[in-house]
Amino acid sequence: VERALQARQGGFGETALPQKMTPECISHFRDRLLALEKEIQATLEASKEASGVVELDTAIGRLSRMDAMQNQQMALELRRRQEQQLQRIANALKRMDQNRYGFCGRCKQPIAEERLEVSPDVVMCVKCA
Repeated sequence: VERALQARQGGFGETALPQKMTPECISHFRDRLLALEKEIQATLEASKEASGVVELDTAIGRLSRMDAMQNQQMALELRRRQEQQLQRIANALKRMDQNRYGFCGRCKQPIAEERLEVSPDVVMCVKCA
């Protein structure tokens, strides 16, 4: 991917954007998205217990119970964010199938491949984000 990017940019340092991503680039980003999706699903499965209901047990003190409730809320928020990222990944895969992946959802200009490398599920270019 890096060599294809360099060839299109004419070397290092330039920021020319491709008009259309090559099939190799699309395949690379599809693999990245699928690996990220698998990783998030495994994390969600492993963290089910942490976001469960906090039992009101009289054996633990009030501060311990508050701490357990705070930990539960943090786990729930993390879970919510991971579920949102899974949705963004699914949308990115749909955009690939529709040949719209790599283009900004707002201005329709190509998104820099460097940006996609960092976050392959992004929808907008840096200017529009």
